[in-house]
Amino acid sequence: MKKKQFMNIIPKTKKVIRYCAAIYAFFIILLTIVLKHYQAFNDFSLFAQFMYITMTLLAILSVSLYFIDEVKGAILSISIILIFNILSIFIQSFKDLDIRINLLFVSGIVILFLHYFEKAIQSERVDYQILLSKYNQLDLNSKITKTISDITPRMLINDDLDELLQIILEKAVELIPKAQSGSILIRNNGDMEFHAAVGYDLGELRKIKLKFEEMYQYKLNMLYEPAVIKDIKTFNKKNLNAETNTSMNEKDMLTAKAVLTCSFVLHGKIYGFINLDNLDDLDAFNEQDKTYIKHLASQIELALNNHILVDEIYTLSKTDSLTGVHSRKHYEKLIKNAYNDALEKKKVFSIAVMDVNYLKKINDTYGHMVGDEYLIHFVEIIKENLKPQDILSRTGGDEFVIIFPEQDLHQSLDRIKEIRQTFVKKPFTFEDLEHIVDFGSGIACYPMDNEDLLGLMRIADKRMYDNKRERKLTK
Repeated sequence: MKKKQFMNIIPKTKKVIRYCAAIYAFFIILLTIVLKHYQAFNDFSLFAQFMYITMTLLAILSVSLYFIDEVKGAILSISIILIFNILSIFIQSFKDLDIRINLLFVSGIVILFLHYFEKAIQSERVDYQILLSKYNQLDLNSKITKTISDITPRMLINDDLDELLQIILEKAVELIPKAQSGSILIRNNGDMEFHAAVGYDLGELRKIKLKFEEMYQYKLNMLYEPAVIKDIKTFNKKNLNAETNTSMNEKDMLTAKAVLTCSFVLHGKIYGFINLDNLDDLDAFNEQDKTYIKHLASQIELALNNHILVDEIYTLSKTDSLTGVHSRKHYEKLIKNAYNDALEKKKVFSIAVMDVNYLKKINDTYGHMVGDEYLIHFVEIIKENLKPQDILSRTGGDEFVIIFPEQDLHQSLDRIKEIRQTFVKKPFTFEDLEHIVDFGSGIACYPMDNEDLLGLMRIADKRMYDNKRERKLTK
């Protein structure tokens, strides 16, 4: 017989034994009372007989009910009946029937009192335990909510999401009972990647790539509900490829006896999973723990949504809506950063100020929609010629600036020359219009031209306007 089947039989067997014992006790008590008091019963008055029968039935009923519910109470009740019968022997020798009736009456009252008093205590104890459990649940959920609320402001100003996920995981391991270690995986298309870990080497975990379809929750079709994974080593051996399973074994990722896990969702899709591990006990986590991690996951979802919403607002504020390059406001921050970096590291950098020619003519002739396309074409061509470290910003309607880190004046002039050559090869076209985009440019280099940032920008502006006039005069 399997252990599980055996464990299911035990409660049923106990119940049968209790009912049999109750019937047996009922029969013994009834037989004892009737045999002992039958002759004396005939000498009782009618009222005494009525009281005797009533108290006897109450006593027997109390004992029977009590025995079914609680063995200790039943033993106490039977003991009181036996004591009554022992006293009756001595009282009978004195032929004092009234005292015997009083003793039976008192014993019945005592049994009833003990029965219902114990019931009341049990009820209060159960109610107290329920209230205590609910209080503990609310208290922990409140702590989880407060913890994420405290972290959220940092999520709004910190671009390093992994750092924030690490903080959340550390707090979760601290708050959830019996959690000893854990990890957070983030979905990247079809892969699940480790972004936070407690109790494991995150650097090693980042080397492991799990398929979304290999996840425990996916296999059991429990993607949106919390779950407890037991014997994760056996599960992974069956479901992961041999290479991944070996790699996780080598990194001690499969030492957990039980894993409490739940997904968190972003924009209606699974964004990641939080896993909390217990290394000692297969039964460490229960249904109550599932409600805790579900609440935690919902709080993570709120925090992530707030983070992304603020990030989108911030992105809009630092990005030009038409061309997608940095806005003027963000450019002011970027140019200061570039200047401070060059100042600290004693390096050169250049800024190239550009002003698009003939935009007004395009707008007046073909309309502003075509003018917008003209600017978009201008930006696309410039982007083709930029290096990863170069920074392009739109500072006005037709004004743009490129920051060339670690580029001196001559290098920057060559870069602008390459851009102009690309415009010749790729003119702007619209219906019957084919136009080579032209622009005025002015470049200033730190520290050659000026060691002051404001002075550097003024020099670049002046050179741009000089170049713009020259180009218009030559055409």
